[in-house]
Amino acid sequence: MTTTPTAAIPQPRVVRGRTVRRGRLGLALALMAVFALAAVALFGYVSRTQPYLALARDVPAGARLAAADLVTVHLNPDPGLAPVPQNRTQAVVGKYSFIPLLAGTLLSDGALVDKPFPAPGEQVVGLALKAGQMPSTPLRPGAAVLLVSTQDETAQGKPIEPAPSIPATVVHVIAGARDGSATVSVAVRDNDGPQVARLAAQGRLVLTLTSGN
Repeated sequence: MTTTPTAAIPQPRVVRGRTVRRGRLGLALALMAVFALAAVALFGYVSRTQPYLALARDVPAGARLAAADLVTVHLNPDPGLAPVPQNRTQAVVGKYSFIPLLAGTLLSDGALVDKPFPAPGEQVVGLALKAGQMPSTPLRPGAAVLLVSTQDETAQGKPIEPAPSIPATVVHVIAGARDGSATVSVAVRDNDGPQVARLAAQGRLVLTLTSGN
């Protein structure tokens, strides 16, 4: 009896190349989606930034601000900051720095004054004032004020002398805590400077606004 050999059953072909190609295609599409989202986020971030002025180099106190002292930076607006916008460059160039300005810091209006200080024949004195020693009206640089001395409580038994009133000009104001206190720098005449400093150290000065302010 003759035996007929049985034909071998062909094995199914495993197409791995297509599976690999599909996986790579999916990965590529996922990466494209991620990059697209990142581009949209970056565009939104850049579109929200605004140009502001910062210091390109150190500027000492009392120096006149020049255009070369400034550089433009782009930042997101922050309610807690008040930098000078770039479109006000011409308005601030030529003003005088009230405090030392450091390179890399943002420029603010509070660090600038319109006139050089101290002017010839003047001194700048800092006053630490409480709420009851100054008006509640906001004090602005350039405002004309009077510094009135209060009676010396330690001078018991001595004749009361008229309280001197010393004219001054507000140079800079730094608001204190919520108690209404403030540090006020004023310009006074040279011959009044020592007396104002002494009365300020004793806490015996009251600042009043003159008419027209």
